[in-house]
Amino acid sequence: MTLDQAPAGVPVHVTGADLEPALARRLAELGVRAGRTITPLHSTSGGGRVVAVDDTRVALAKTVLRRIEVTAA
Repeated sequence: MTLDQAPAGVPVHVTGADLEPALARRLAELGVRAGRTITPLHSTSGGGRVVAVDDTRVALAKTVLRRIEVTAA
């Protein structure tokens, strides 16, 4: 499933992403990378979503959410 399909409040494992190299590198710097467990939180008004990565919150656009593959933790 992709990150936009993951239920809110349920931790998921990031298994991969189909992103441009610069965006993939930036998300990895923020902790959103393969092998990490993140928790999708609430949706944003534009259709994006806030995700929890450890003690940090990261807002991701809907187009990015659809390109990040996750599995249940």
